[in-house]
Amino acid sequence: MMENHRKHALGHRAFLLFLSRRVKFVIFLFVLTCAGWYSERWLASWPQVAYWVDYAVGILALLSLAYFLAVLFYTYLEYRCYNYLFTPEAFVVHQGYIVRKEVATLYHQIQNVNIERGPFDRLFGVSTIVIILSGTHHDPAHNTITLPGLGKTKARLVQKELLTRARQHASGGGNTGRSLPEG
Repeated sequence: MMENHRKHALGHRAFLLFLSRRVKFVIFLFVLTCAGWYSERWLASWPQVAYWVDYAVGILALLSLAYFLAVLFYTYLEYRCYNYLFTPEAFVVHQGYIVRKEVATLYHQIQNVNIERGPFDRLFGVSTIVIILSGTHHDPAHNTITLPGLGKTKARLVQKELLTRARQHASGGGNTGRSLPEG
């Protein structure tokens, strides 16, 4: 049962999913740093060049670590600021930490609620909910809402709740603020 006017957060594994999307360049920087450090042994016979390579490897290591911490902080903020809630009239998704984006969708506009699980999603045990809306926009981005990083069970619960509320609102029997019974 999903409660009205209570913000729901993404699952804890969503943080790992968000981090996996940004960590590729960080891994590249660490590999480059290790390659520079390993190449110092070949330059031991040239002391002038070895000094500058050692200096460059130290700078690259500090930059790699700083960039990793920045990516970690950015990912944590994205994860913490992504939440959703059910109101009697609409489904509301909040995202963003500097520029806040709030998308409210009336239940009667919901056409489909799909659960997608790609390879990384299955690896981390999460699902992505894609809500397809009825609308006149020709751009698919305006007609969909994506809710990433939900656990498999919670994704099914949210899907069921959205479809139940959409069905109620489409038939004219809108919710009066009570939580719907599950099942």
